[in-house]
Amino acid sequence: MTIVFKIGTNVLFDNNCLNLEVMKKIVAQVGKINKEKKRVIIVASGAVASGKETIGKKSFPRTSLASLGQAKLIKHYYDFFEKQNIKIAQILVSPNCFKDRQRLEQLRETLFELMNSKVIPIVNENDATILENTFGDNDSLAAMIAVLSDAKKLVFLTNLDGLYSADPRVDKDAFIVKKVKNVNLEVQKMCSQETSSLGRGGMLSKLKGAKLATTCGVETYIINGLKPENITNLILKNKPVGTKFLTEKNKLSERKKWLLIGTVSQGKIIVDQGARKALENKNSLLAVGVRQIKGNFEENDLVNVVDLKGEVFAFGMVNYSSKKLIPLISLRDKKIIREQFPKEIIHIDNLSLLK
Repeated sequence: MTIVFKIGTNVLFDNNCLNLEVMKKIVAQVGKINKEKKRVIIVASGAVASGKETIGKKSFPRTSLASLGQAKLIKHYYDFFEKQNIKIAQILVSPNCFKDRQRLEQLRETLFELMNSKVIPIVNENDATILENTFGDNDSLAAMIAVLSDAKKLVFLTNLDGLYSADPRVDKDAFIVKKVKNVNLEVQKMCSQETSSLGRGGMLSKLKGAKLATTCGVETYIINGLKPENITNLILKNKPVGTKFLTEKNKLSERKKWLLIGTVSQGKIIVDQGARKALENKNSLLAVGVRQIKGNFEENDLVNVVDLKGEVFAFGMVNYSSKKLIPLISLRDKKIIREQFPKEIIHIDNLSLLK
């Protein structure tokens, strides 16, 4: 069984300083799981915050801060795991790794080779070389890695006890939601829009990651990493901890999974309710249902499919570039639309729905 742990920046940093005691305790818990014949992957945030602590320059470029901090973080992970006689390996990835099937397979093979040797891969985004189309946050990256590695569980370690029914800083009656069946708009509205004070993620980005992972059959949890015993209580003792996100029962094909985890494009196709229903009924996306185009993308790129409420409900490989699709928005005559756009915008075989 493979478990992916995403360790949030706000778990490791206290008052902008790396809390080595917390880090050491988390590593000890994860190490126990690795020794119990379970395969472990860590998606590690905190490189930028670590870089800031190292150099103390507020105006230093983010890419440079990440490079500085990455070296410091990986050293501490190495030292703490070494005391448990556990080896680690560092893997820095870019979105292109997930858009290209050959690169994706190579990444997958590397992960399995390391885990089969009881080595713990520690994954992060390669900030220094990415110009655009970043993952946006490590929560999405963690979900992609969980799907790619056939993980049984994805565990987000945060500084909160789970997903709250409302922002607990504002609503004193807010309570922890123990189980989530479907990460829909109603669930997303429970979250504050704020991101982490040190990282780029927040609870909303964790929901996005949970949605992707559970759609692909990966059980997902949000737990408090400042209580490290939560880790072994959840994994080794099967105790209910934090918030559990239930998986989709219908299994996706490997191709459908690739379509989901390969979508790191900022491109969006906004469709009407009729088009959404058609897609949910396993039909292709036709031009008549498109209402808006956002972002730049080329033919055969993977793009987000969004409804009029702003919910991303599908991903797919598009048959037209954004430049070719822009004139479609002003057309209303269905006959002219069909003449100018004879192919499906996205064929059903090249589309994956989020649950």
